[in-house]
Amino acid sequence: MPTPDVLIRDGHAGSTAAIDNIPDLEGFLKSNQGDRVKLPNDVDLETLKLRLPDIKTIVIDFPSFADGRGFSIARQLRKTYGFTGELIADGPLIPDQYVFALQCGFDGVRVDGVTYERQAESHWHDALSAFGVTYQRAYDFKNGPAVSIFDARKTSAAAKDANDPYFGLSAEQSIRQAVQDYNSDLVIASSMGVDSAVLLHMVAQVDKNLPIIFLDTGKHFRETLHYRDQLISKLGLTNVINVTPDRTEVKAKDPQSDLHQTDPDACCDLRKVTPLAGKIHDYAVRVTGRKRYQTPDRKDMPILQTEGEQIKLNPLAYWSAKDVTAYMRKHDLPVHPLLSLGFLSVGCQPCTTRVSEGEDARAGRWRNLSKDECGIHFVDGKWVPIEGKKTLEVF
Repeated sequence: MPTPDVLIRDGHAGSTAAIDNIPDLEGFLKSNQGDRVKLPNDVDLETLKLRLPDIKTIVIDFPSFADGRGFSIARQLRKTYGFTGELIADGPLIPDQYVFALQCGFDGVRVDGVTYERQAESHWHDALSAFGVTYQRAYDFKNGPAVSIFDARKTSAAAKDANDPYFGLSAEQSIRQAVQDYNSDLVIASSMGVDSAVLLHMVAQVDKNLPIIFLDTGKHFRETLHYRDQLISKLGLTNVINVTPDRTEVKAKDPQSDLHQTDPDACCDLRKVTPLAGKIHDYAVRVTGRKRYQTPDRKDMPILQTEGEQIKLNPLAYWSAKDVTAYMRKHDLPVHPLLSLGFLSVGCQPCTTRVSEGEDARAGRWRNLSKDECGIHFVDGKWVPIEGKKTLEVF
């Protein structure tokens, strides 16, 4: 007996009964009644404009997981037409696209039984957790629990015991407090990754002129550079510092621009570790996007960490991956253009590939190499490359 279709909501699979037997667009338009409709992914939304206020549920067809036109329709419905009803994506979408669907305005995803059988239900949770990691994947959770385990609302006692001076402050409040406490000694380092927009949006609400370091390796996808410029423009950021490798060193050590093929560790050191180390310690306090749920080592991480040579402010310490998604939807923040194409972790172009159905979120980084980190780590207050060490000092 074939597996029935399932409706994925909040990472859980359930019955599709509530959205079964929904009329297609032609049948809906011919009828003078009805509050549900299924749309093709090439629909002209103007044909629905007058009836949208009466519609409660819209299902959008996805003929294949590689056809992303339905995402654009969802965003238009939410942003341009102000649709507030239920949106369901219908088709063989894969877990990697689940969070992107939520960000575009969908409330759930219906997948056919054959597609669903290829994935465990935990993979839909994994998609949420993987998306919450800004720069590196939570390695310790690769085969473990995928939902947010460490939650501020459940760990308040531990946080108080940790003597965190910023305990109880919201993410934005913690940034405001840090600006007051540290002023010009505060810096934000951003990779312009898949959830970087959240922290940058908060920074823009506090002080658009706070220094933000972006490490421009010279090997980024054009989409990443476009996303950087898009965020700067949309958020009105006025002090983004573009840090680049030393041209003389690049010419001497990588004259043919192929070092990534012969010695990827040396390439990362040349283009990432060394340039960042030369700039980050101009500041006493570094704002990070790290979160408690990402690794067991972070389960008691305070918002303000004062040990070490450089203080670390972790405004999102208590956030879950779902909090990130909800924030981006609430503030209509643009998503990284490569996310919908299967890139769940975006690094330099020569060393990053898209992730295929069923693969780990980090599988596209340095594919077919033993290398799985760029070498940027923060140890005892210093940025150092550590071969083989799987830490998560993201920026």
